[in-house]
Amino acid sequence: MADDRTLSFLLARLLMLTIGLGAGSQAFAAGGPPEAVSCNFAAFVEETDPAGLNVRAAPSASAPVLGTLPPVWTDDSGMRARVFVKVSATAKGWFRIHGAFEDEALTGQPARPVYEGEGWVSGRKLVVKSQANAGRARPDPKAAVAIRLKDGLLFDGSSTIAAGRLVDCRGSWVQVEYEEARFAAEMRPYLQVSPVARAGLPKGRLRAWLDQICGIQETSCDGPSSLDTQ
Repeated sequence: MADDRTLSFLLARLLMLTIGLGAGSQAFAAGGPPEAVSCNFAAFVEETDPAGLNVRAAPSASAPVLGTLPPVWTDDSGMRARVFVKVSATAKGWFRIHGAFEDEALTGQPARPVYEGEGWVSGRKLVVKSQANAGRARPDPKAAVAIRLKDGLLFDGSSTIAAGRLVDCRGSWVQVEYEEARFAAEMRPYLQVSPVARAGLPKGRLRAWLDQICGIQETSCDGPSSLDTQ
């Protein structure tokens, strides 16, 4: 009888352990790597740390580092040259990039070492140049305007580029979060901001979806596709 009770007890414990492991596996699956959304546009690295920007194996700050991208290059006149990257996907504020390079024609210096492979970087370290004059509430050309620049200005000026950071993308559309304090003082009067651009954000933050992304830093693009220029 004692042996039967012991066997029953062990079987019950084994059943509980099996159920627990199954639940744990389901929880792990639910909290696994985020699903990536496909995108296709060009961006530039906005990193000021002399050590450069880490490119990681997965969309996480704890993922292994695959390589680094150089910080923004500046000269005595204040000119800024950024490393170019191609973006192919996004997941929870991270962006999958590849094809990075530094334009020696802009710096006048030999190109610095650049990780050219595929990997993930935080959108807080990326900026885009858009030749649109209006940012939309959704990635749709017919969507309501969230931010418009007056007097026909485009989202391709140095102040506008530096004021934004990437938060999402869909195809060739990019959602950019702007910080009003980052805009140059002379640029702020040209901002026409709709309430939808501020919805759910901390004070001084704005979001809008942009298309017509341009992958050339020093001049304008002829067409809407940033990758056609490379």
